[in-house]
Amino acid sequence: MNLNSKEGEYVEAESLQSIASLEAGSQTDTDAVYQQSLLHFQNGEWQDALAGFQDVLRLCPDHAEARAFLEETRLKASLDQDKPKPKRFRLQAVKRPALILIILSLIVALGMGLRWAYGHWVEPGKALQQQELQKAQQLEQAYQYLAERDYVAAEEAFRTFLAKDPTNQEAQEGLAEVERKAALAESYAQAQQAIARQDWDEALRILGAIIEQDPGYKGVQAQQAHVQEQQQLSILFDEAEEAYHASDWQEAISSYETLTNLDTEYQKQSVTEHLFECYLKLGISLVQTTKGESEAVHEAQDLYQKALALQPQQPEAMQETALAKSYLEGQTRLAQGDVEGAIAALEWVHEQRPDYADGNAAALLKTAGGDTEVAQTEIDDSTAPSAAEGSFQQQYDSLMQQGDTAIAAGDYTQAEQYYRQATSIAIHGGYNSARWLFAAYVKAGTASARKDSYEQAVEQARTAIRIMTKSAIAIPSSSYANYIEQGDRYVEDKDYQNALAEYDKALRVIGQKCDCGLENWSILP
Repeated sequence: MNLNSKEGEYVEAESLQSIASLEAGSQTDTDAVYQQSLLHFQNGEWQDALAGFQDVLRLCPDHAEARAFLEETRLKASLDQDKPKPKRFRLQAVKRPALILIILSLIVALGMGLRWAYGHWVEPGKALQQQELQKAQQLEQAYQYLAERDYVAAEEAFRTFLAKDPTNQEAQEGLAEVERKAALAESYAQAQQAIARQDWDEALRILGAIIEQDPGYKGVQAQQAHVQEQQQLSILFDEAEEAYHASDWQEAISSYETLTNLDTEYQKQSVTEHLFECYLKLGISLVQTTKGESEAVHEAQDLYQKALALQPQQPEAMQETALAKSYLEGQTRLAQGDVEGAIAALEWVHEQRPDYADGNAAALLKTAGGDTEVAQTEIDDSTAPSAAEGSFQQQYDSLMQQGDTAIAAGDYTQAEQYYRQATSIAIHGGYNSARWLFAAYVKAGTASARKDSYEQAVEQARTAIRIMTKSAIAIPSSSYANYIEQGDRYVEDKDYQNALAEYDKALRVIGQKCDCGLENWSILP
């Protein structure tokens, strides 16, 4: 009987019984053992197949396939045992070298395959990878040049890269950045050149363009602020220099002082020298143009001190300071009735500079009775009233009128104050100073006498007499000398009331001849 037909019969005959028995038993375990047994059967592992089919039948006695394969397995196992042993061993000996040969062939084939794969896939991949690495290094080097601001090297590196890879966006952007930064660097260099030659307008124009492109470039905004400051300083300096060369001392001082307040070091040598000269020249001009007005001389003194602060011990500034001081002292002493002290101070001024205060120092010295060599023409010139003198005369007349009104009202203290203020103005009267001082002192003595201050009234009367006696328009003393002598004797006895009566006689004589407006004035109450 054929084995295959037998197996078919077994399967056909027992299939229904096998299905029924599997439904009663554990179908899953039986199938697993059965499948494993079939695998052993196919591999010629007869003993394992026998054991497996037997296990299937124990689990499912009605398993027709397992029973059929069990018999087949027993048959194949018995046939295998009946084969001659030498043949079996020779067959194995033949199989081993063939197996080795096959293995070697496979190894060779595998090696050749690997070599082919390496040549076609691995090596090209490695080359591509190496190429990409080199490109990355070249690009990195180009950006390194850019970071170091070596724009020539950076541009060359980017262009070399793009020659091999023209569409590389990163390299294109890098080249564009190089060109932008190179242009900025060139503009910045031009700005620095403009700054070096102090072309502030050009420097600001270039720096402004740089800021529009890159506000943070090399601290360009700070540079712009510095240039704007320098431009302002330059404008102030130019204005000051223009005023200086035009002898506009006040304008020049204003610009120079503003300049030094902003930057003490800007053009320091020129500013110091020119500002010193401005202070000095403006002070001298004030003294001359105002004919020695007290406030102007005081202002001049302040200017001289500023000049000396810039150049200590400078001889010309020290001389002007001394002249102003002596001149003011002469004015003050003359106003106070200290004729001798006024003469001493004014004579020194006249010796140093005869035309000081546009000749007013000489005029005051004449008023005080000092000995000068001033030509008569100079004195005559001083009598022509200037605008300043006109202003002083108005002040003087106003104060004297207010004093007269106060006396008429019986307010003698107020009247005396007005007359004293008038004496301070009187020293600016030029050739008329003696007349103005005489009248102011006479009326001040009158106010003192009216409030019974006879001692003070006597002193004011004597001052008025000394001023007129020693002035350039002195009235001959022969007609009133005896009154003065008698009055002086009363003063020695401290009989001020009688002394005032004698001095009043002398004042009446002088008042009649001095054209002072005191022809009918009496100092007595």
